[in-house]
Amino acid sequence: MSVFRKRSKSDAQTEYSCSIRFLDDSETIQLTFKKDTLGAWLFDRVCEKLNLVEKDYFGLRFVDAENQRHWLDPLKTVYKQLKGLNKMVLCFRVKFYPEDPMKLHEEITRYYLFLQLRRDLHHGRLLCPHDESIQLAAYIIQSEVGDYDPQDHQPGYVSEFKMLPKQTPKHEEKIMEAHSALAGEVPADCEANFLRKAASMDTYGVDPHQVKDQRGDPLYLGVTHLGIMTFRGSRRTQLFKWSQIRRIAYEGKMFIINHSTSEDEDTTSSKKELSITAVHLCFKAIKKHQAIGFKCLTASGAKYLWRCAVEQQLFFTLSSSLTAPKIRSGGGLFSRGSKFRFSGRCQNEAYEASENIRRTEPPFARTSSLPNFGKKSHSNDGKSNTLKENRVSESFREEAAVDVPNIITNESPVVTPTIEEVVETGPQVKAPLAAVEAFEEKIQLTSSPVIAAAPPVLHKENGQVVKERPAVLETSIDETLPYEPNRTVEDSDEEDNKNKPCLDEQIKMLEEELINPVVQKELNLSPQLVPTVVPEVPKKPKQSSTVCLKVTVLSLVFTLLLFLALFYVVFFSPFKHPLIAKLRANLVFLEPVKDVLVHKTNQLVSYFKK
Repeated sequence: MSVFRKRSKSDAQTEYSCSIRFLDDSETIQLTFKKDTLGAWLFDRVCEKLNLVEKDYFGLRFVDAENQRHWLDPLKTVYKQLKGLNKMVLCFRVKFYPEDPMKLHEEITRYYLFLQLRRDLHHGRLLCPHDESIQLAAYIIQSEVGDYDPQDHQPGYVSEFKMLPKQTPKHEEKIMEAHSALAGEVPADCEANFLRKAASMDTYGVDPHQVKDQRGDPLYLGVTHLGIMTFRGSRRTQLFKWSQIRRIAYEGKMFIINHSTSEDEDTTSSKKELSITAVHLCFKAIKKHQAIGFKCLTASGAKYLWRCAVEQQLFFTLSSSLTAPKIRSGGGLFSRGSKFRFSGRCQNEAYEASENIRRTEPPFARTSSLPNFGKKSHSNDGKSNTLKENRVSESFREEAAVDVPNIITNESPVVTPTIEEVVETGPQVKAPLAAVEAFEEKIQLTSSPVIAAAPPVLHKENGQVVKERPAVLETSIDETLPYEPNRTVEDSDEEDNKNKPCLDEQIKMLEEELINPVVQKELNLSPQLVPTVVPEVPKKPKQSSTVCLKVTVLSLVFTLLLFLALFYVVFFSPFKHPLIAKLRANLVFLEPVKDVLVHKTNQLVSYFKK
């Protein structure tokens, strides 16, 4: 079934349909647009569906035919950006992680940020120490099921929630202990504590890009509100702050950062000779600006990384979006390169707009990852006036379903649970029902072995050897997990359909079955009615050598023309510019060539005159 659905004969009035997926993996919605519809219009319709006002931090992301991610550009048409995709699927995601999440004015905005960070934690993008990850998971459990009750929450109930990338029974025991210590906290408080703790992590807001350094060693680049970071193993190795970065560019697969190094030298040294001071200042000027390059996997990946870095830098550093410059990079001899123009508001303007919001807090329904899991209501309802109408003391409740990946083992694949309807009273923000889509994230199948608990040992903390402290979050599991986020692809339906034969292959398989005499006898078909299969002539793959030859010939022709033009200007033009005079003095050895050219030209002219 084609995603493009033609509504009328006129090309300008042709309508196209796209699917929108949300952070809670609820039902997707279908939106239609025309050929001249801009990306800003489509994004505004999505925010209206979600009743979201603070929309500067969010965006729509899609995956092209080459499995490369892109953010939907609000200044370009949707048709131009999604043209050529078999399935036009966009995912609503956080694009700019705010420096201080608690400056978000509305609770619904903080809730969507909470959902994004929960996804980051599950997929390994939000890397944190073991005890911190246990506490974050406990906040998620408290927000979903309420206070811990031994009668309702039997041993092993945490295993039904998948929150950590490599979740083991040992983790689940610690999460249960931490959950029992959070009695009395309402969902809004749990989410606020979750946001505060997550914002203090080094990997907060990191969308990892896999690159290689100058030695060819693989590492990850992350772009956040602080700057551009590099990650090796389980730690952050470098941080290029926005104040230090002078220019960001890309050339082919290379992503280049021009930055200034920190000057720790003492420049207030006393009396020195003038020559020594001049040499010292020149050395410092050379050392101040440096360029470092990282090789991306593909050229399109380098361009995407460049766009992300430039947009993040402008969003977090500009005082006003009116002063945003136009940036160009990636240009060569025969290519125009890429241009970027910042759109929307910067972080300072977004903060000011949040302070001017005057509407009352909109009510909304929180979704649950397990719709059939009983949730204990909170006793202190007064802490969250947004959900006050939806709480009933001493009762259980079901909430809207959300697809959360099941545990990943070597035996069982990822299974998507069913989706239930929201059982809530009062007004809700709910998108129109549509066909349930599969996950947009392709989970990398890795084994999750159970790590046995080790006896208490001594370990170093802040440079000193200390004993393990008996606390709720204490564990003997190794905390130095490598930073290996799942490189997921949004359009998992595309991945699911790779194993399914296309329409042409299905027709061929049907024709081959009809040729089988046994099938003909069963269906009472005569040989004349059976279509003959014409063998398909394999297409010759396109050779890239012809393209390289064309580029080489064009380069030689262009160089020759440029040389001839320069030769004419220097030796035959009547210009008396000082620069041209200097060139003539330096190119005296080419005077014989000039005489030969003049002689040959006179011979040709006289020949044609005769």
